[in-house]
Amino acid sequence: MSMKPMTEAEAVAQLRRFVAALEAGDRRTANTAAFALIAARPPLGDRWQLIARVMQTNGEISAASAAMQSFVDYHRGHPQVAYLQAAMLAQCGRLEQAWSVIRNVPPSVPDPSQNGFLRGTIALNLGLTDLAESILQATLDANPALGQAMLALVSARKRNSGDPVGERILQSAPLMRSAPAIEQSHFHFAAGRVHFDRHETDAAFDHFAQGAAIASTERPYEAKADAREAEACRDGFDRAFVADINAGITIDTSQPIFVTGLPRSGTTLVEQILVSHSEVSGGEELGRMAILQRDLGSLGAAGLNAYLARSGKADDLAALYLHLGQERFGQQGRFVDKALNTSRFMGLIAALLPQAPVIWLRRDPVDCAWSAFRTYFIHGLDWSWKLEDIASHFALEDQLFQHWSEMFPERILVVDYQTLVRSPKTEIPRILQHCRLAAEPQVFRPHETKRVVSTASAMQVREPINTCAIGAADPYRAHLAPFIKRYSAITAAAPATP
Repeated sequence: MSMKPMTEAEAVAQLRRFVAALEAGDRRTANTAAFALIAARPPLGDRWQLIARVMQTNGEISAASAAMQSFVDYHRGHPQVAYLQAAMLAQCGRLEQAWSVIRNVPPSVPDPSQNGFLRGTIALNLGLTDLAESILQATLDANPALGQAMLALVSARKRNSGDPVGERILQSAPLMRSAPAIEQSHFHFAAGRVHFDRHETDAAFDHFAQGAAIASTERPYEAKADAREAEACRDGFDRAFVADINAGITIDTSQPIFVTGLPRSGTTLVEQILVSHSEVSGGEELGRMAILQRDLGSLGAAGLNAYLARSGKADDLAALYLHLGQERFGQQGRFVDKALNTSRFMGLIAALLPQAPVIWLRRDPVDCAWSAFRTYFIHGLDWSWKLEDIASHFALEDQLFQHWSEMFPERILVVDYQTLVRSPKTEIPRILQHCRLAAEPQVFRPHETKRVVSTASAMQVREPINTCAIGAADPYRAHLAPFIKRYSAITAAAPATP
């Protein structure tokens, strides 16, 4: 059905409403104004890009894509604007669409390095490994000091002795000394990965440590803020409060499946197992609970209580989360939310999504710490740069795991990574039963499932389930002594479980 054209005065009024809502932090009003503008498509010029970015931040992927298309149309498909469109689509998880756009952008736009890196990483996440390697190597030809391209290359496949890509990365060391700090950090993580694949223990750890030291100056860890958040997220949530909120939920909340645990604890493997099921449409680090928390103003129960006191409805919050998940995965089928900070939103999840199962992965802490330390996390996770900080963060997460799993034992299925990879025929049925999914043969062969994987575990989930990562930290235990000492001390000082 066609919509009545919006007059210039109406467009100006809606745009002002949109900007005022942004300044006030009013997500709902900003969305309403943006939706009206997107439906009418008045000539807003470059303002469409701002609307697209805000809608992306608010999790409204369809609206963001539509606003960005209006931005592209205004510039009549200019290659620079098409590049920006491809980048946004990739960030939104719409990698197939991003690929179709970026393939038609000249390789020189905005420059060979940025273009090649975007094309290469999209191809890599789509599973087009050989093509991705070719693109990323050409990108390094254009900019030999592009550490992020090296980091992408080592995530494509193992770089064993004699691998030419690995050799190229290691031989870049003299050149990288004068590169920007962030590229130096990327290079060291890439070089560390090459040495790790070659089982060259000391050289691998040295590069990872150098890369982490540089990253820590760019993105320092705020330990006190981390501890405050871990405390605040529990405040006010108890079984009685959650049961009371649950009683007010009238909509079906069974669509999402939450998979959580420390980074590198096996969460992507479980996500891959679940997404292999015919009733699950997709999964990723969705992270949309943070949008609900923005509306409530706090992680604790006080924000939810205040919302309800203002005549807000718990159903509306639950419906918002489901809508945001459906924006990414569609309305059909279940979806997996593997957000890394689920432990901080567990109170809200338990209260607002009573039918959503939670799977919590646990892994040997030293293996997990070593895997985290040698991984360059693009967003957040700034605790991963220093071994002592990893110990502090792990201890906080241990406390949250103990708290939530004792409070909601029927909601949370605890899965031990080591047991899972050693006995998948026993553990996978437990996972399926907890998620109310029937057994299907393909879930036992998750590496055969073709899908987009954009996390640090992308290479591993395309391999059959195996036990190779068990004990991966053993050759590095001397190097990991700062973590072991700090973590052991915190654990020993922790109060006993009542």
